[in-house]
Amino acid sequence: MKTHTRTPLILAVAVGLASIACAATPASAASGAANAGRKPVVDCSKIRGVCYGIRPEETVRRELAYGTRVGLNTVRFWLGRGAYDKHGDKYIKQIVDFVRTCHSCGYKSMPILFNGNGLNPKSIQPEAYAAADRFTEAIVKALKDEPGLLMFDMMNEPLCNPWISSATGAVRKVRAEATWAFLRREIDVARKFAPDCLFTVGYTTAYEIEQTTAERLDVISFHDYSGSRAAGRHNYSTAAEWGRRLGKQVLQTETGCLARANSYEMALQLCDEHKMGWILFNLIIDGRCFDEHGIFYPDGTIRDAGTIAAMFGCYRNRGEKCAVVPPNPNREGKADSALKLIRAALNDSAKASTFADRKMDKKPLLDACEVAANLLEACELVPMCDLPTTRIAAFRKDPKADIWEIRKFAYSLAMRLKEACQIVDDVPRRAD
Repeated sequence: MKTHTRTPLILAVAVGLASIACAATPASAASGAANAGRKPVVDCSKIRGVCYGIRPEETVRRELAYGTRVGLNTVRFWLGRGAYDKHGDKYIKQIVDFVRTCHSCGYKSMPILFNGNGLNPKSIQPEAYAAADRFTEAIVKALKDEPGLLMFDMMNEPLCNPWISSATGAVRKVRAEATWAFLRREIDVARKFAPDCLFTVGYTTAYEIEQTTAERLDVISFHDYSGSRAAGRHNYSTAAEWGRRLGKQVLQTETGCLARANSYEMALQLCDEHKMGWILFNLIIDGRCFDEHGIFYPDGTIRDAGTIAAMFGCYRNRGEKCAVVPPNPNREGKADSALKLIRAALNDSAKASTFADRKMDKKPLLDACEVAANLLEACELVPMCDLPTTRIAAFRKDPKADIWEIRKFAYSLAMRLKEACQIVDDVPRRAD
C-alpha cells in the first residue's frame, strides 16, 4: 500500500526534474554571445526547492527523502570560502560529493559562492580580487559539468549586511558600488570557465536588483519576507517587471519565515499567483533558525500542515470566494460524550474512604483526555504548535507521571472544549 501511494508522486518529481533542467541543447550555427545557445533549457516556474546545508551522505539521503514526499526538486546551499581556504581540494571534493548525492536523490543544486550577509568589506576590495577569483575558478570548474547542477548563485543578498546598512548617503552608494563591482567581476570570471552554465544572484528583495549585475545573469532571483500579501505582491510585481525588461526568467529563491509574519502558506500562495518557482528557507527544523524556519523535523514529522498543503497548491479558505464554515466538534454529540468521560474519570480517581486508598490509575483519565484532545485538534481549536496529544503521549510513556498533573490537564481540556462548543451543562467539577 505504501509503495503504491508514493509511486505517482515519485514519477511526478522525476518529470519535474526533467522539465526544470534538460540536457544542454546544441547551439545554432549563428555566432553572438559565446555558447549562448548551448545553455541548459530551464523552466524556472517548475522549480520547487529548499535551502539546505551540507551534511553527511546518510543524513542527506534521509532528509531529502522527506522533501520527495511533497515534490521538492531543488536544493540551494551556501559554500564556505573559509573552508576552501583551509582545506582546498578536500573541500572541493566534499562539495562535488554533496551535489552528486543530492542529484541521486532527485534534486538539482544551486550552490551559492559568496554571502552578502557575512560580507567582510576587505574581501571585495581590488587587492582581494585575485583570491576571490581563485575560489570562483575552483568551484565553477569542479561543478560546471555535474549533471546535478542547476545554476550558480553568485552571491546571496549582496547589500544585506551591517557594512551597507550602517551607511547613508554618498558613503552607502560608494560601498554598494564596491559590492556591485566585485560581483560583476566574479560573474565574468565564472562565465569564462563555464560559458554553458546558468548564473543568478539572490537579491535581498526585488528593490535591490541592480542593472549592471542583472544584465549579466541568466535568471533574475530575489527574496521575499514580506509581512503582508500587499507588500509581497508589490515585491513580486517589481521582480516580474525586471524580468520583462531584461527578457529573463524570474525565480523566488528565499522565502518563508514565521518570525517575520511571512508564513510559508502565504509565501507559496504569492508564488502561485505570480506563476513563479520557489525555494523555501529551509528544509529541516534545526540549527540557529529552528524556531522561525523549517518544514520537517529531523525525524520526518512536520510542524505545520498548512505548509505541506500549500506545496500542493491547496490553501486555507479565508472567505474571499466562499463563506468560511467553522467546524462543530459537537455536531454528533461527541463533545458532550468527551466531557462526561472526563468528569467520570476525575471523579473516579478521587473516590476513596481515605486519602491513602485513592485510586491512582492514569489510564482512564488519559483515555478521556485523548477524546477531547482529538476533537480540539481536528477542529483546530488549540494552538497546533502545542498539541494536547503530545502531552498525553508523554504522560502515557512516563511511569512516574504525576496523577495530579494529569487531573489538572484533563480539567483544562474539558474547560477548553466546553467553551469552544458553548456547552452549559455537564461541567466537570474539581475533585481535590
